[in-house]
Amino acid sequence: MNIQGSVWQPWKNVINGDHTFYDHAELARRLQVDSLSIKATNRAIIYGAKEGFTLDSVYRDFSNDDFEQQMKSYGYGVDAWCWVDCKDPAGQARVIQDAQNRWNFERIKYDVEGYVAKQYAHNTGAFLRSVGVLIRQTEGAPKRVETYLQSYRRPDLHRELDWRTWLTYRALDGSYAVDGIAPQAYPIGSQNFVADFTRMINSYASLFSQVGRPWNTVKWHVTLPTFKEWGWYPTATAMIDGIDYLRDRLGEQLVGVDYWRLGQLWDAWAQPLVTALEAYDWGKEEPEPEPEPEPEPEPDIIEVPMEKGCAATMAEAITKMLR
Repeated sequence: MNIQGSVWQPWKNVINGDHTFYDHAELARRLQVDSLSIKATNRAIIYGAKEGFTLDSVYRDFSNDDFEQQMKSYGYGVDAWCWVDCKDPAGQARVIQDAQNRWNFERIKYDVEGYVAKQYAHNTGAFLRSVGVLIRQTEGAPKRVETYLQSYRRPDLHRELDWRTWLTYRALDGSYAVDGIAPQAYPIGSQNFVADFTRMINSYASLFSQVGRPWNTVKWHVTLPTFKEWGWYPTATAMIDGIDYLRDRLGEQLVGVDYWRLGQLWDAWAQPLVTALEAYDWGKEEPEPEPEPEPEPEPDIIEVPMEKGCAATMAEAITKMLR
């Protein structure tokens, strides 16, 4: 199970909230986070790169580049979400490739939503073809980057997107171009997360059946709401009930969750939520300590009887050495 915290604009969290990069790492530790997720591209532009700030900008030393280096130095992975609307499929694919080469992500989520994305849904295939297979560098052999569709929580309410292409398009190596889904599970206005998540999963199950992709092979990396908006925010009880339900309903298909967004979790309203997530039992096994090495057995001393002549010869040799 991978747990992420999403960081919208790390430079603003640092400057406006007076939170250092170490503060981000410490909050991530409290939330049991394995990796942090940054916005990496904004349609056909790399987002938050160091060169995007002027030399005299107060934000320049807190770019995505700086954040990525610091978080990795603290032992966290850094993943990406990319805003895609397919208006310029080749251009948007190119900057995603550039971002991958720059930051070497393990996972990328395509955030596909809004009117423009629906208007240019016919370009979905061209976008996926242009992106191709993304590769990350590892200490061993290079590996394929995991990709997720991070879109609406209810596909039945947003039929304008080309869901079929997103979910069934295959890369040149024969694998699905999109490994799984990371729906934005934001039941804004409600505290009944279980009821809302039930409708969400049923909607996706129906969709996968319609497009002919085996349901039990689909990975879920659900984006959970940790923000306050329009006076609404999630309670700790509702969030934990929702997570329990996701784990029970999806089983091993639930490969991770993402908390959107990290920057608000220092606020007073969020402290009960942080405390609950800090104490939540994900069932992660603690690594077993290395067993103490067993002591080396004492060597057995075997007395070998010698003939008298041999013993006399050895005694003479020792006497000569001691002279």
